[in-house]
Amino acid sequence: MAKPARRGGKGKAPITSSASSSSGSSTPSSQAGPLPPFAKAPSSLQPFLESLAPNEVYLVHIDTSSPESKKQSFVAPATINLIIVTIFAVRIYMVRNLYPAMLSTLVGLTSPLTADTPTISWGDLGMVILHRTGSVILDYFLITMFLSWPIRFIQGPVKWRRKTGFRDSEVIVRRSQPSLSEGLERNRWIRDDEETRDKIVAAVTPDRIKKTGYLLVDADWDLDYDSMIKAHELVDNSSRKEDGLPLDAFRTAVLVNTDADGWLIWYVGDEDSTEGRVQAVQRDQILAFRDKLAAMGREELFFRWVELIQYESTRPGGFTPERQHSAMLQAKELFENAGVDFGQFWQEVGGMEGFVDELD
Repeated sequence: MAKPARRGGKGKAPITSSASSSSGSSTPSSQAGPLPPFAKAPSSLQPFLESLAPNEVYLVHIDTSSPESKKQSFVAPATINLIIVTIFAVRIYMVRNLYPAMLSTLVGLTSPLTADTPTISWGDLGMVILHRTGSVILDYFLITMFLSWPIRFIQGPVKWRRKTGFRDSEVIVRRSQPSLSEGLERNRWIRDDEETRDKIVAAVTPDRIKKTGYLLVDADWDLDYDSMIKAHELVDNSSRKEDGLPLDAFRTAVLVNTDADGWLIWYVGDEDSTEGRVQAVQRDQILAFRDKLAAMGREELFFRWVELIQYESTRPGGFTPERQHSAMLQAKELFENAGVDFGQFWQEVGGMEGFVDELD
């Protein structure tokens, strides 16, 4: 599975003699547009992207495990949370008179818990204090440690299942946990942070996403229930021929946000298709191109070449053969002005021989 490259640039204007705009400090989305294999998210995804937080990393895939396995994965946490709610109900019943009486005593009112301190022994007084303090500590522990569990479960999985039910194919959206996203520089990690990239790649491997969605929660990833509900609303709208999205729009992908290009998407599953393998080979050639220039101390030429190609390819009418030829002539001049033998360079990195032949 391909990993994102480390650098890129964005440009929509002809090249200039200055290389300052393509310095080594450029971010993953600067100067040459999205860094491969990421691309700008299609506009059709905008209704879904509006529900996402730009500072987080998101993983999307389609869970095709059986509805029965999905029900089983839901029953276990549902049972645990039901037990917790039952414990709270029993505990509330047990202390239903304790805390009102303790509060009355604190404000000076007489209650069943009022102790006659002049007549009670020190041992009995100590036991009273120990019993009441123990009750407060126990309830504080229960509230701080376990009360959030059923609340989150109702607001998350219960709400999700009530809205979408258990389907043969379900959209799963995972959001990065604070342990992964805190301190993550959203405009630089694609290029600089190999450890984060490895964690993301590992989380979307075919073996990993064979598990049903609820079992994919771990230290780095949590389910985004509201986004999953939104995704299925869009899918359902599509089936009713309203404004919506096909289920395939949520095939295995990584979503990140950058300042320069907004939301970027990497359709990981497409790497295994014929077209994806061709694109991977082309991407490897481009990366080899960049790495060779970097080894020569001419990395700025890579960014300026990308600017040139992007400018020519985005002009009205498309990247016609005439514009391809013009772009390569300009690239040849650019390289030769920098003291690089253009034809020999392309032969060494492989590929694009056709363009070299046109320049001979």
